[in-house]
Amino acid sequence: MFRITVIAYNTLLEALRDRILYSIVIFAFLMILGSLVITSISAEQYNKIVIDFGLTTISAIGILISIFLGMNVVYKEIEKKTVYNIFSKPVRRFEFILGKYLGISLTLLIITISMSIVLSIIVFYLESKYGTFISYHYGGNYNSQYFWAILFTYLEFLILIAISLVFSSFSTPVMTVLFVLLTFIIGRFSTDIKLFSQVIKDPAVSYITDIMYRVIPHLDLYNLRSYAVYGGDIPYSMIFNTTVYTFIYCAALLILSVIIFENKEFK
Repeated sequence: MFRITVIAYNTLLEALRDRILYSIVIFAFLMILGSLVITSISAEQYNKIVIDFGLTTISAIGILISIFLGMNVVYKEIEKKTVYNIFSKPVRRFEFILGKYLGISLTLLIITISMSIVLSIIVFYLESKYGTFISYHYGGNYNSQYFWAILFTYLEFLILIAISLVFSSFSTPVMTVLFVLLTFIIGRFSTDIKLFSQVIKDPAVSYITDIMYRVIPHLDLYNLRSYAVYGGDIPYSMIFNTTVYTFIYCAALLILSVIIFENKEFK
């Protein structure tokens, strides 16, 4: 456990030192602040636009960072041959993978919390300044569920990081990006794939799509922006089931990453 913690800490420090990462985060902050400009165009939509735009920005930037860090974290060590120095010490390959995963996850946690704080400050500012206006038009504010939306967004990041690690264990960064983006797009439409498998008449195609639905991550579960923007109670069963699903799916992906990495030969 100590070795995993050390690798995670070093991965975190390396990620936070990356100038590209800082550029993306700064861009995210600017986009969130830019939502204030948008509200001036549509005055009657103050908190709706800010929350929706802010959550979309956090999600988009987090996805980019998850893929960016995940595709490089293993490949960079192999390319620079620093992996030989690591494995010359009493470090096992599964500890290396778990440490890298935890390091990237902590990086995304810090970034997500930072962007969420900025968004929260903007939301609370608007609701304190235009509270009466918002209450008059909508019967109250609609930010009570957006904390859950942020949490679910972070859970989606955890899955994307794990997927990136799987592909980066045997592929190049460019191919890893393509594989992860394809998986992400398919995962966002997992419900449609299920419906397609039920209505298709061809048994072979239906069987393939059904397998695809069961294997791909159900990323559509993590989009709670409609609750955050328009209100409504999120079922606790949904929160529990999605959280458990996330940890089980990530564990399966990490096991797969370890198996691939254990059988990889370094030249």
